[in-house]
Amino acid sequence: MGSLPNLHELSKEKLESPVYRAVAIGGLGPMRLPAQAPPLAHTHRRARSSGNHHNTTLWDNNDAMLEHMAAYSPISCRSARTSAALSWRRRDSMNSSAGASSVRRLIAAVRTTPSGPRPAKKAILRHCAALLLGHATSSAAILPIIPLQAGLGTFSPHIGPILLALLYVTAAITACFAPILLQRLGTNLVISLNHFVTTIFVGVHLYPKWYVLLPSYIILGACVSPSFLARTSHVNISASCLALVCVDPEDPDETRRDCLLRRLNRGVKLAEDVGLAIGCLIAAILVKLTDSISPDVMESEIEDVCGAEYCPEETYFYNESLYLPTISGNTSKMLISIWFGLAVLGMGISCAFLDSRMKEPQNITDRVSTRNIFKSVKCAFQDPKLQLAAPLTLFIGLEQGFIYADFTEAYVACALGGVGTVTVSFLSLALLQGLAGVTLSMLLRHIKRYFVVVVGFAFHACLLLVLVVWRPAGDDPALFHVISAAWGVCNSIWETLIYTLVLGLYPNSWQGPLSTSLFWRWLGLSLALALHGLVCTRFRVLGLASMLLLSVVPHVWLEIRLAKRGKSLAPFLRTARRSSRRRSSPVAENATFTTKGRRSSRRRANSVAFACQTTTVTTNEDALPLPIQTEQARRSSNVEAPTNEPKCTIFSLS
Repeated sequence: MGSLPNLHELSKEKLESPVYRAVAIGGLGPMRLPAQAPPLAHTHRRARSSGNHHNTTLWDNNDAMLEHMAAYSPISCRSARTSAALSWRRRDSMNSSAGASSVRRLIAAVRTTPSGPRPAKKAILRHCAALLLGHATSSAAILPIIPLQAGLGTFSPHIGPILLALLYVTAAITACFAPILLQRLGTNLVISLNHFVTTIFVGVHLYPKWYVLLPSYIILGACVSPSFLARTSHVNISASCLALVCVDPEDPDETRRDCLLRRLNRGVKLAEDVGLAIGCLIAAILVKLTDSISPDVMESEIEDVCGAEYCPEETYFYNESLYLPTISGNTSKMLISIWFGLAVLGMGISCAFLDSRMKEPQNITDRVSTRNIFKSVKCAFQDPKLQLAAPLTLFIGLEQGFIYADFTEAYVACALGGVGTVTVSFLSLALLQGLAGVTLSMLLRHIKRYFVVVVGFAFHACLLLVLVVWRPAGDDPALFHVISAAWGVCNSIWETLIYTLVLGLYPNSWQGPLSTSLFWRWLGLSLALALHGLVCTRFRVLGLASMLLLSVVPHVWLEIRLAKRGKSLAPFLRTARRSSRRRSSPVAENATFTTKGRRSSRRRANSVAFACQTTTVTTNEDALPLPIQTEQARRSSNVEAPTNEPKCTIFSLS
């Protein structure tokens, strides 16, 4: 035998039930009224009636309902029928649009998901780690050579900037053909080939003759753009595979993939900056311990004025006697040997641990012809949005060429002298650049992009003004490193804005737009390095300031237009907000209900309720309490709702 039921609980459930209502009669306390149907049943019965409500016995003993029905008329019945039809049509339209968006997301997920067997989570993580470590070690081997060659001519004194200009001219030309090479060879082979060429490039500096260096610079320039596209492709496919194996029931697939994509893009950029910092740190320590050349020996016979007043001699590219060694031969060979070891390590990591299953899907629709690839690149050059972003991309190359060559020679080397100070300066640049890139990629999800453009413009303009009026002196070396670090922050702002713009506007067809972006960037670098030494530093700084103004204005206009039109550079923001709302509890969400949420709730509530009194119902759509407002409030909400639709915000990569 079981225990007896709790009569208090049963009476409590009856009191809370909508069938029984407690009313006060004559001050004698609550009493039971006859059973009545729920309020929605009244509405349903009245909406289907033909005006003959006196024959029904549903509300015989309900005084409140009798008072309400006294104001009933057939006109209100017809209006209820009309609003019911409109609400059902509106609900069908909402369901059809939601279904269409779901189909589009499914198609995008299928296109980005690799065919064949799905790799395990451990294999995907090992592949991502190999990609990041290989890129970091390769950057540590090759990136420190660029400022030493451009500003000091450490390994080839009279042709250092010219060799780098040829490298980036070749990279700009091959950027237009990079999607073809990537499709023909595959991402893994392109990355491995780039590491092999990097190893050869670093190794030939042990024998720095122009006829040996020239082919290596040209070959490396031909591999720069395809390797950049290959890394981007690896990041996209790794994010898709991780989204499939890292299952989270609270997040949809597209939200999880986009979140992983942002993190992997952030990791690749951070690996590059960390590699530059490691390479510069190794060079600074080695030069400090082994180099015996003092700054007095490295001074030219003609006393130069440093800073904005610095003007190279007319015989800059021709008179080799003006160049005394900036680093001893033994130190140079030791430094190149260490960088060569890092390049070999990066090549070994990439060849051994990159998974061959991690590649772009190769179906019939993906294997496009060479003509179609050229057509996509041509359309990217003709795209109005990319044309507005092209000046800022060109400015990125110009300012990078300035910091590599002119700032190194006219400010750091002129006032402080030596390879050690240059490497310390770029060490600070790499550290602040990496920190700013990671921080900005997270902040772009919460602030307007054109605000970031304005802040970057003001910050960079102040730096250029400082370079014009500042007369550098050797008694304050910390100031040189502060300016280098600030320049790295500005460079990180521009690179993040352009990269997220291209990948956000073209998430499924990014090869052509990204190739055009690389073309303008490499073109700016080649121009800055080729014109190095032809004019005084003051004119170069003023020209860079003019180019900054001319490039920021169209880019701000582009960002404002995209924000007004609701162009989403990352569609996962809406899904992220939707998933976060699902994770929150109904009580907390009801407490933090915004105005837009109330209006959308009113529109959903109008499709299921026509009562004039205010009550609460729960729909099957999102299982949240929805307020049913009065008829006048419902009309006002239907009028105001279209003008308050939420707009997509503009992102960020990731």
